Amino acid sequence: MTPPRTLLTYSAPRSGFGDEWMTFLPIGLGYLQAMLKARELPCRVANLSGKGRKEALAYFKAQNPQVVGVSMFTFNRKRSYELLAWAREACPGAVLLAGGPHPTHLAEEVFEDCPALDAIVQGEGEAVLLGIAERLQTAPGSDLWKRTPGLILRDGRTLPQAPLEDLDAIGIPAEHLEADFLNDVGQLAYLSTSRGCPATCNFCNTPEFWGTSIRFRSAPSVLREMRLLREQHGLTYFSFRDDTFTANRDRVLTLMKGIQESCLHPLWNCQSRVNLVDEDRLVAMKRAGCEFMQFGVEHGSERVLQLLDKGTNLRHARRALGLVRKVGMNLGIYLITGIPGETWADVEETAAFIRDTRPQDCQISPLALYPGTRMFDQYRAEGRIQKDFYRASGDAEIFARVDAHTEKALRHIDHVAQQARAKSRFTPAEFAEQKAWLGFCAVTNLLCGEAAEEEGRFTEAEAEYAEIIAKEPANPWGFMKRALLREKLGRVDQARADLAEVLALAPGNPEATELAALWGLKQHKTRAKKPAHGPTAEMKGAEAYLSRPKM
Repeated sequence: MTPPRTLLTYSAPRSGFGDEWMTFLPIGLGYLQAMLKARELPCRVANLSGKGRKEALAYFKAQNPQVVGVSMFTFNRKRSYELLAWAREACPGAVLLAGGPHPTHLAEEVFEDCPALDAIVQGEGEAVLLGIAERLQTAPGSDLWKRTPGLILRDGRTLPQAPLEDLDAIGIPAEHLEADFLNDVGQLAYLSTSRGCPATCNFCNTPEFWGTSIRFRSAPSVLREMRLLREQHGLTYFSFRDDTFTANRDRVLTLMKGIQESCLHPLWNCQSRVNLVDEDRLVAMKRAGCEFMQFGVEHGSERVLQLLDKGTNLRHARRALGLVRKVGMNLGIYLITGIPGETWADVEETAAFIRDTRPQDCQISPLALYPGTRMFDQYRAEGRIQKDFYRASGDAEIFARVDAHTEKALRHIDHVAQQARAKSRFTPAEFAEQKAWLGFCAVTNLLCGEAAEEEGRFTEAEAEYAEIIAKEPANPWGFMKRALLREKLGRVDQARADLAEVLALAPGNPEATELAALWGLKQHKTRAKKPAHGPTAEMKGAEAYLSRPKM
């Protein structure tokens, strides 16, 4: 029997069409696609951000899928409704699905607002999507697919679908990628190597969506994905978007050993919890290329951390952040303000925490209430969130606290974070300590070289990059950083020679390819300032709050 064709789509909301972060294709679609294609079931993914009705209809008709899945979040729910309506118009016989946290947790409202929708995939979607495709292959045109476990239908729910215990069974997205309108291959550098989080923070929907037990991909599976992305697209920088990347100590050490032995020489970043790191893990991570680590600290007040059910304390946080600085990696923290019960004294405790720990990057957000969180459920039960809120509010978030305190706190914490960032740079003495302790480590040289460049010590910076090249001639980062420095100093021929080495080691590398095109021009053009790696501070979520219409 002919297997059904599946099309998985995403679109940013209309307000986000020009935002490169919002228009990124969700990484989950790649794993859904791998699950089907590894079993010889055809599947394409498409990023329809910015596409109008005419273009979307033509695309749906040309693909003629039997199954259409839309990745739906709270912020893009209305745009997702549009895609589903257009899919129904173009493919009247197709099974139309929505997946993601918003429809999982607010199914009744989503069905009411989206007449075109057939079913919602509840939570983790790979086994559910596979079950639908297999049933449609067995009985095309029938409603057998409606018996697939893990579905929410208009008239009820099927049996629950157990979480996948063997994440390696899904397959690797890079082996199966067939994508349309994927304009930036850098999107593929965002990887997921585990699912779940042991915490039960009352503002986070991870426990409800993924569960509180953590499931891991094996080290060989992760390494294979990294190698494929390097070979196929020249990617040399990765971002592990696991909620708790360092949760399993033995697994981290095994993976780090594998990365070091792979000779890929990547740079990468990750995020975790402050109570799930130790010196051994962090040292192994830096030696394997980790240059930036983020933690969800959330607040500098013990009392507020308890209000959030964070499950960690400031002793954990100070120890973890101190270890990251000691090992010598860039440090980022997530912070929340605008919390019910938060006082100005609590805000000042957060400010003091930032000054003491000196993170290079702070992502600051007002507390927002998302479906699937205990705090959202509490507010709705108390009548503080009306059922029709998402119909009336467009793409707006629900903020837990809208008052002068929150606005003042956001601006104050951001000001303190900017001051701390200016003082966060490692000193020459700290770099010397790192080198004496760890020996040669490419990440130390890179960060030391960047610091020297910022201070105008260009000869010293070039020496740092040259040492990487001498010690690790297969590491493209030594050549890349030296090429950028040499071009800045006007030594264009030498810069081009270094860039050629980068492209020989990592053919197709996006940044090197862009630079090669620019530097090959007869007339010099200024390159858009886009950091190759490292933290970029921003008030995450705060801009939407501060720019909201004032009532």
